[in-house]
Amino acid sequence: MMGRKTSTVGLLFLIFILFAASAMVEGRICEAPSGKYHGLCIGSGGCSSVCKNVENLLSGYCKSGACICRRNC
Repeated sequence: MMGRKTSTVGLLFLIFILFAASAMVEGRICEAPSGKYHGLCIGSGGCSSVCKNVENLLSGYCKSGACICRRNC
């Protein structure tokens, strides 16, 4: 009886770990330079607007003069 209970608990733990790992993968954010923003990026407002509205991505920000867009991986 004890062996069966231990197996059930182990199986439930394994299922929990698999769900937790898949949730972590889904939440990843990737970044890449914008393909549509041209010029020196100084204020993140214009960059974010291009990333969201033109490239249909999550957001954008300026980094070292370049517009960097964020998207789900």
